[in-house]
Amino acid sequence: MKDKIIALYGIPVGFLLLGFLFLIIGANGEGLASFFSRPPGAMEWSISNNAIKAFNFVPTVLGITFLILFVSTFSISFYTWQKNVLRDIDNETVKG
Repeated sequence: MKDKIIALYGIPVGFLLLGFLFLIIGANGEGLASFFSRPPGAMEWSISNNAIKAFNFVPTVLGITFLILFVSTFSISFYTWQKNVLRDIDNETVKG
Protein backbone atom coordinates (compact mmCIF):
# COMPACT_ATOMS: atom_id res chain seq x y z
CA MET A 1 0.00 0.00 0.00
CA LYS A 2 2.84 2.38 0.87
CA ASP A 3 4.48 1.80 -2.52
CA LYS A 4 1.21 2.62 -4.28
CA ILE A 5 0.89 5.91 -2.41
CA ILE A 6 4.48 6.87 -3.17
CA ALA A 7 4.01 6.00 -6.84
CA LEU A 8 0.71 7.87 -6.99
CA TYR A 9 1.85 11.05 -5.23
CA GLY A 10 5.55 11.14 -6.17
CA ILE A 11 5.15 13.34 -9.23
CA PRO A 12 2.82 15.88 -7.58
CA VAL A 13 5.17 16.24 -4.59
CA GLY A 14 8.07 16.74 -7.02
CA PHE A 15 6.14 19.53 -8.75
CA LEU A 16 5.39 21.10 -5.37
CA LEU A 17 9.05 21.10 -4.35
CA LEU A 18 10.17 22.48 -7.71
CA GLY A 19 7.52 25.20 -7.49
CA PHE A 20 8.72 26.32 -4.06
CA LEU A 21 12.35 26.15 -5.18
CA PHE A 22 11.74 28.38 -8.20
CA LEU A 23 9.68 30.83 -6.13
CA ILE A 24 12.56 31.13 -3.64
CA ILE A 25 15.02 31.65 -6.51
CA GLY A 26 12.71 34.31 -7.99
CA ALA A 27 12.45 36.09 -4.63
CA ASN A 28 16.26 36.29 -4.51
CA GLY A 29 16.55 37.35 -8.15
CA GLU A 30 18.36 40.63 -7.58
CA GLY A 31 21.14 38.95 -5.61
CA LEU A 32 21.48 36.21 -8.19
CA ALA A 33 21.60 38.75 -11.03
CA SER A 34 24.35 40.58 -9.18
CA PHE A 35 26.27 37.35 -8.61
CA PHE A 36 26.06 36.12 -12.22
CA SER A 37 26.69 39.49 -13.90
CA ARG A 38 29.84 40.29 -11.91
CA PRO A 39 32.94 40.14 -14.12
CA PRO A 40 35.90 38.21 -12.65
CA GLY A 41 38.05 40.42 -10.43
CA ALA A 42 35.76 43.45 -10.71
CA MET A 43 35.37 45.69 -7.69
CA GLU A 44 32.54 47.74 -9.17
CA TRP A 45 30.00 46.82 -11.83
CA SER A 46 26.51 47.70 -12.85
CA ILE A 47 23.58 45.40 -13.38
CA SER A 48 21.06 46.10 -16.10
CA ASN A 49 17.47 46.46 -15.06
CA ASN A 50 16.51 43.82 -17.62
CA ALA A 51 18.83 41.27 -15.98
CA ILE A 52 17.22 41.92 -12.60
CA LYS A 53 13.74 41.55 -14.09
CA ALA A 54 14.74 38.33 -15.85
CA PHE A 55 16.17 36.82 -12.65
CA ASN A 56 12.98 37.81 -10.81
CA PHE A 57 10.22 37.02 -13.28
CA VAL A 58 11.39 33.88 -15.10
CA PRO A 59 11.88 31.74 -11.96
CA THR A 60 8.67 33.15 -10.46
CA VAL A 61 6.67 32.21 -13.56
CA LEU A 62 8.25 28.76 -13.57
CA GLY A 63 7.43 28.37 -9.86
CA ILE A 64 3.80 29.32 -10.41
CA THR A 65 3.62 26.92 -13.35
CA PHE A 66 4.97 24.06 -11.24
CA LEU A 67 2.47 24.87 -8.48
CA ILE A 68 -0.37 24.75 -11.02
CA LEU A 69 0.98 21.41 -12.24
CA PHE A 70 1.05 20.24 -8.61
CA VAL A 71 -2.61 21.11 -8.10
CA SER A 72 -3.72 19.41 -11.31
CA THR A 73 -1.66 16.23 -10.89
CA PHE A 74 -2.53 15.98 -7.20
CA SER A 75 -6.23 16.26 -8.05
CA ILE A 76 -5.95 13.48 -10.60
CA SER A 77 -3.95 11.28 -8.21
CA PHE A 78 -6.37 11.89 -5.35
CA TYR A 79 -9.35 11.10 -7.58
CA THR A 80 -7.70 7.86 -8.73
CA TRP A 81 -6.88 6.89 -5.14
CA GLN A 82 -10.44 7.57 -3.97
CA LYS A 83 -11.88 5.60 -6.88
CA ASN A 84 -9.66 2.62 -6.00
CA VAL A 85 -10.63 2.79 -2.32
CA LEU A 86 -14.34 2.88 -3.16
CA ARG A 87 -13.91 -0.02 -5.58
CA ASP A 88 -12.16 -2.05 -2.85
CA ILE A 89 -14.97 -1.28 -0.39
CA ASP A 90 -17.58 -2.35 -2.95
CA ASN A 91 -15.69 -5.59 -3.61
CA GLU A 92 -15.54 -6.38 0.12
CA THR A 93 -19.24 -5.64 0.50
CA VAL A 94 -20.14 -8.02 -2.33
CA LYS A 95 -17.90 -10.79 -0.94
CA GLY A 96 -18.91 -10.58 2.63
